[in-house]
Amino acid sequence: MSVEAAEGHLAALARLGVPAERIHIGGGEPFGDFARLLQIVRSARRAGLEGIGYVETGGHWATSESRVRTWIKDLAEAGMQQLSISADPYHQEFIPPERVRLLHEVAREVLGTRGVRARRWRWLQDPQDVSAIPEEDRRTLFRASLSRYPERMTGRAAEELAPLRERRPIPEIPPDGCREELLESRGIHVGPDGWVYPGTCAGVILGRATQDRPLDELLENWRLGDSPRMERLVEGGPRRLLDEADRIGFAPDECGYADKCHLCWSLRCHLARAGAGGDELQPEPLYQKTRTLRAKEVRQ
Repeated sequence: MSVEAAEGHLAALARLGVPAERIHIGGGEPFGDFARLLQIVRSARRAGLEGIGYVETGGHWATSESRVRTWIKDLAEAGMQQLSISADPYHQEFIPPERVRLLHEVAREVLGTRGVRARRWRWLQDPQDVSAIPEEDRRTLFRASLSRYPERMTGRAAEELAPLRERRPIPEIPPDGCREELLESRGIHVGPDGWVYPGTCAGVILGRATQDRPLDELLENWRLGDSPRMERLVEGGPRRLLDEADRIGFAPDECGYADKCHLCWSLRCHLARAGAGGDELQPEPLYQKTRTLRAKEVRQ
């Protein structure tokens, strides 16, 4: 996201009265362009906020103590209140655990213990180099993690992790509505191009925040009836999308689905890839065929 666009969205959140601690910067990996990240954090104060609640990172960039100390200090001075570290078996398939340990240790020295949070605290105590584990042992580790910490079966999780869970045919997927996930998640995400979606459902769009239609105006004027597809999901869950997908050739997975989110992701991908996503299923790149990355590619 450009600094200008980010500052515009932050100003809209300030007008809505959202406190700084409720705002975060995530990705992807925002530390992939540190100079821009630093400018965006600084822009929060110009936008009328007290700063940014937290910034998320997987820690791949934490290659030296001096870099970690300098970058975290710069962000704290710019207005970052907390650092959030994503550490779990899936990240450590690609990111060396020694970098995560270094980041956690130095960040706590700079920000204090309350200035650092972790996605999986227990895993962070002794992260493993998952890239070095044989494939079968890796699947066993992932299954164990899924049993303790359920993940939303969307995106790459749907393609990489869903096969590790028990799966059921569509008639056995409960026809539960998605009101909680779509309307009561207590959060939104704003993508680089301004697409706005509920916090737990990437790719189901509330609208697009632009200079002509800023974020606060979009949110204040949004109505469920303006989004027929989302209305069907709220009322009856992903099974309410089946008829629409069937008309353009949807073929259910013979292995079944891990849960309603897995089914929803599969249906939405089919609709979007068939050119039937419209403005409700965006951005388009999110729905393109996922390319599986290997640890070697990421480390290079």
